[in-house]
Amino acid sequence: MKSLWMNITEKSEGNVIDFSVNTNPFGISERVRESLAEIVDILEFYPDSDCGRLRGMLADKYNISKDSILCGNGADDLLYRLIFAERPRKAVVIEPTFEEYSRALRIAGCEVIHYQMSRERMFDLDDGVLEVLNQDIDMVFLCNPNNPTGCLTAPPLLKCILEKCVQNDSLLVVDECFMEFIPDWKGRTVKQKAADSRKLVVIDAFTKTYALAGFRLGYCISGNQELLASMKGWGQGFGVSVPAQFAGICSLEDKEYMEKTYIFLEEERAWLSERLVKLGMELVPSKTNYLLLRSPGVDIREQLEQKRMKVRDCSQFYGLGREYCRIAIRMHEENKQLVLALEEIEKVNRKKRFASKYN
Repeated sequence: MKSLWMNITEKSEGNVIDFSVNTNPFGISERVRESLAEIVDILEFYPDSDCGRLRGMLADKYNISKDSILCGNGADDLLYRLIFAERPRKAVVIEPTFEEYSRALRIAGCEVIHYQMSRERMFDLDDGVLEVLNQDIDMVFLCNPNNPTGCLTAPPLLKCILEKCVQNDSLLVVDECFMEFIPDWKGRTVKQKAADSRKLVVIDAFTKTYALAGFRLGYCISGNQELLASMKGWGQGFGVSVPAQFAGICSLEDKEYMEKTYIFLEEERAWLSERLVKLGMELVPSKTNYLLLRSPGVDIREQLEQKRMKVRDCSQFYGLGREYCRIAIRMHEENKQLVLALEEIEKVNRKKRFASKYN
């Protein structure tokens, strides 16, 4: 059974510690884990194609209309449905970011305009982005908090971006898949705005926040009923499985799970950040459960692999090179092992630098 399980997942083999996957470090909540046995007897039935109960709980959580929510087979599924429903000719993607936006747009035959956030500004989005939002742009993609930087867009700037999109008849798509790792997310999210807007769509998922990556469960929010209907038409009839809907409902019921996540991440992010900076790493200030770091002239990714630790290679992100990597915040003992490994790597690299200097 274990070998079968390993063959149908992307879980790292052996004793590799995987810091590349930025899901909740606590894993699936106990409420979900303990309740999964309850659904065995109903797996012979088709799922609710409208995800009625799940959508109702999401509507209550965000204080929005149930009709403004569409569920799907993960955030990627909804992203592709959205793009094929809208068929944009030209879109702006704020970079660096999740590469699937650009990939999906290109598959749909859309021209992609990359707006590069400045490394000198630590990837803090500025109002220069407003200059590229003209009437030729059909869609704008913004990841907030950003992946891979963990940075948040300032609310006043986000408001200006939305106003510019409304003015130009463009559709603003905000990916909030990491938003609820932030304790004050209620003051940052634009889900309520999206539920009342025809020019704003928010995409979110249970993948990261609730560590339900294997279930494939996402949702989007918009006040544009025609768009949601079109997106629904681009998906299969039973797009969200019974286990996925059940896991989503149980996750939303487990209030303590996210409370302990907030407390842990605040402390652990500060602890890990301090030690990485002491090791000479350039760190982007993050608000989430992952850290983007730069190690000039050194590819620590390969060196960590030799120590059976896996981090996210960021060379695939637009505008970033191999000197960048993203590290997920895991449980404290694993984070300690990472720091110890990096300390050993730094000692070796320091000796090499010293030797090359005097040879």
